[in-house]
Amino acid sequence: MREFGRFRFGLAALVCLGFTVDGVAWADPAQTSPDDLPLPQRAGYIEDPFAPHVTEGSTARLGTAVGFLYGERVDVTAIGATAAYGQRFGRLAIEAEFAYLGFQARGADDTSLGNGERLGVVARFDVIRIGPHWVGPNSMLAVYVEGGAAQAWNHWYRPSGFLDTGRVVPDDSRRVEGQVGFGIELDHRLQEPISFPHRIGWFLGWRLGLSPHDAESASICRGVDCKAAPMMPEDRFTDRSMLFQSSLSFTW
Repeated sequence: MREFGRFRFGLAALVCLGFTVDGVAWADPAQTSPDDLPLPQRAGYIEDPFAPHVTEGSTARLGTAVGFLYGERVDVTAIGATAAYGQRFGRLAIEAEFAYLGFQARGADDTSLGNGERLGVVARFDVIRIGPHWVGPNSMLAVYVEGGAAQAWNHWYRPSGFLDTGRVVPDDSRRVEGQVGFGIELDHRLQEPISFPHRIGWFLGWRLGLSPHDAESASICRGVDCKAAPMMPEDRFTDRSMLFQSSLSFTW
């Protein structure tokens, strides 16, 4: 009788254990939809198009320049192209710049008088920045000032034949000039850059060049015949150039 009681007790315990095991909750493996997986992001990807701009990296510019040279023996209009390469450090950019200019008579006469080169270093600083909340997603507008120094070469052509009218032909010159300028920059960053570039910008500004005035010698040429011209009077202390520049920039 005692053994039968033990058997009934063991059977009841086994039944209770079975109900208890069946009632245990087991978590199913998490099911993740492919749409929920994060997309792979490229280097430089911008999550928020209205985030503050970080302007750092290498930079290159290509553009045009149009203006005037003052203080030369003849009135000159300058038209040419510019190229620059440098580095951006936030609001500050330092660039090495080369410009090639063609000189022609000012006014209706488009006679080619010569050409010039400028090779120098310029530092540019964004004084005012207007961010994407005003300009647009991933865009920025800046007002900048700049300054630098350059080596300037001027080369002058002589008349090529007897049919050319007589004119004053300055001697070729080489001089150092200081440069100051200001302008505006519209800079746009690529939200998901592929490789090159990360930013594209457009510059529009004025550049003033100043150099010590020299009593430059010149010749008066009629056709192929030239003779020395009187020395230029010393009525000024500096020669000036004023160039209006427009350029496209790339940052990576």
